[in-house]
Amino acid sequence: MMKQFLDVTQQLTKLTNNLWETNKKVQKAIMPPRVVHWKTPLLLSIFLGLLTVAAVTDLATRTLLFDMSWLFFILSMGLLTSQQPFVIKGVSLSPWVTSILIGLWLLIRLPSDRKEIAWISGPIIAVVVLAIIRVWKSDSKRESIRELMRPQFLMITLIHVTFSCWFAFHFLIQGWIEQYPSVLSQNLRQSDYVVTFQQPTINRSRGVVILNAMERYLQNEARTKPWPQVEQMLIDIDNERFFLKNQALTTIRVVPEDASWDVKTSIVQGQSRYQLEMQANWLGLVFRPEIYSFTKSCEVVDIGNRATVTCDAIKRSQPGQKKNGTARESQV
Repeated sequence: MMKQFLDVTQQLTKLTNNLWETNKKVQKAIMPPRVVHWKTPLLLSIFLGLLTVAAVTDLATRTLLFDMSWLFFILSMGLLTSQQPFVIKGVSLSPWVTSILIGLWLLIRLPSDRKEIAWISGPIIAVVVLAIIRVWKSDSKRESIRELMRPQFLMITLIHVTFSCWFAFHFLIQGWIEQYPSVLSQNLRQSDYVVTFQQPTINRSRGVVILNAMERYLQNEARTKPWPQVEQMLIDIDNERFFLKNQALTTIRVVPEDASWDVKTSIVQGQSRYQLEMQANWLGLVFRPEIYSFTKSCEVVDIGNRATVTCDAIKRSQPGQKKNGTARESQV
């Protein structure tokens, strides 16, 4: 019995010593050797991160703790990457690592319609951090100014500003495309500014999208309503008491380009059938004075007190046809 007790005591003593040694190794690895060290803000970041998760408080305080935790983490990684082995041929990776981490924080914190700021400001942030490092390492104020005026630093600044401008131009083009999606229907492969990997298709034109939405609305009305109601709707369209374009636009996402499309409808009445022609004309700016319009013809027939809608393929005005001439049409 005494021998078993001694064995257990020795095992516990050995386990305690191992835990103590492990604790000392962990403390040596975590604790900063001096106050100004990259581990100091890292510990503060971990502490604030634990408070963010564990603290029971309001959302505003949690957000503040998260932002402060991320700020100290950025500072820690910036100090870490400013020394070996993150210095390659005398160039520290700290400015670019810092700018990437700040960009990630901006992507999280900015609203969805402002996230491009993170990309545009990234290269500028990297240059600012690089300038701060140069000034910090210089021996005097005059020497720091000379460091920032050297051709090498000016060249680096211009390169980063160029990247920032290209990001801004990219998001500007994307905004134009979202507001004027018909741009994608043109052949952009010869452009020096817009890169596209898709073939141009007429289906991207907003005029085609509007006409297709009008056809779908008409088809849905024919499926869900009896012939007298559909016929009355066609009569109201002919008398301009009912605007098919306005109803169709409620079923798709509205963009500013829609205001530049003039959609006209004409109806020819027959015996138990109506011929509906829809034409979308572009009223916006064009590079050349030529017609840019689309036409869709539909036939609405009464079969057993139900409406049946049959539409032809969309036809586009002949490319290159002048506005003062007669436009031939080609099927697309």
